This record gives sequence, structure tokens and C-alpha cells, in this order.
Amino acid sequence: MYKMEQTYDLERLIQQNLHIHTTYSPCAKPEMLARDIVNMGVKDDIRVIAFTDHYNSGDFPILDTNRKLKKQAEECGTDLNVLYAAELSAYGVGKFLDTPDINEALDYRLYAYNHYHLDYWEHPEDKSPRGYVQHALQVLESLFATSRADCIAHPFIGRFIHCFEDKTLVTKEITDSELGYILEKGKRSQVAWELNVPALFADPEFSKRYWRIGKEVGVVFHLGTDAHSMAAVSTSQHLERLKQLLE
Repeated sequence: MYKMEQTYDLERLIQQNLHIHTTYSPCAKPEMLARDIVNMGVKDDIRVIAFTDHYNSGDFPILDTNRKLKKQAEECGTDLNVLYAAELSAYGVGKFLDTPDINEALDYRLYAYNHYHLDYWEHPEDKSPRGYVQHALQVLESLFATSRADCIAHPFIGRFIHCFEDKTLVTKEITDSELGYILEKGKRSQVAWELNVPALFADPEFSKRYWRIGKEVGVVFHLGTDAHSMAAVSTSQHLERLKQLLE
């Protein structure tokens, strides 16, 4: 289990990148090799990174691939803290793709609950923005009732709901009260919330609400760039824009 201490200092938050995909994620570019990612992290003055390859199939040998990543990363001989993790799947209410053995073996458990583009993902019967908000809250509550998660990946975004042309409909639908309620639930369950850099910039109005209410509730935020390319590993490149957006 990994969770950073509570801070709302963006200069400290960019010292982590806890959402990085390697070549073991089919959507990542061929350049995403462990040694090169580690070297980029060191160059960018990042202190901790997490390899979070997609765990979208129960057949994916995540522990084997993490062992290979660890061997490659350790050859760099740096003092960068590397977490061998996964982007796990909470694909419905009370439905989790990873087994307890896999879950317990990971350094960091980043859960996606909104990968609705995957064919096995549960959808609400009511396929309206309100229906998807309610479904998200139900899935998250069922996840918080377990001890499986360390952090929630790209929370609340509607990017993967293909029936909506406007990807901000879901974030516009969730109320401040609902947002505060579920953020508090996560906090009580000792689960952090991701500041997913691309998602923040894609929906600035919601991002400001998420940041403000998260601070009011007192949640722990983790920062990740959802890197699928080497150019996306750096966090410092986003600092000034994040300050303009959130402060």
C-alpha cells in the first residue's frame, strides 16, 4: 500500500508521477521502457513513480511483467522510488477483476471504475448523465467497502462513455453535495484521489470544483500524468499551468 501524506502544495505534488504505462500496456508507445522512464523521472526531479499497466484481463500476468520491470529499473542504479503497481478494474458494483493474491502483491493499487469503453464493463440501466453519476457513486461505495484500493484513477470523467458527445455531461451532473459525500467516503476508507493531469486540463470547470471540495474535505491527492509516451512522463512541465488552473 502506498499513500502520500496530505498536501495541497503543487510543487510537492509534482514530485510524484503515480500513473505511468509501459510497453506492457497495449496503448503505450514502444518507447515506454522501464529504464528510460526511470532516467526521465530522475532528470525531472521526480521522487516516486508508479508503473501502472492496465489490468483489463484476468489472464494478464501483471506480477510477472512487474518483476521484469523491476529488474530493468534496478539496473539504472538510482535512488528513485519505483512502485510496481497496476491500473486495476472496478468494472461494476462489487465487481473487481483482480484476485486478492494479485491485489496484495502490488506496491500500489490504482483503480479505474469508469473504463466504460471495455466490452465487459457494467453500465447503468439509465444511460443518462444522472444514471452514470449514480452508477459511479455505487461502484465507488462498493470499492470503499473493501480494502483493495490505494487511489482512484481519473475520477468522474466521462471520456469513456461513448454515448455522450459532450464528455463533460457527467461532471456537470454531479452536484457539490454528491462530490463532497463520495470524496469523504474515500477519505474515511484511506483511499487517495488522483489528480490526473490530462483529465484536469480537459475539464477545467470541474477540475476547479474537484480541487476545491477535495481540499475542504481534506482528501489526499496523488498526481499522475497517465503517461503513455516518454514526453508525458515529466510532471514539472505542467506546474505553471496547474497553478493557473487550481490556485
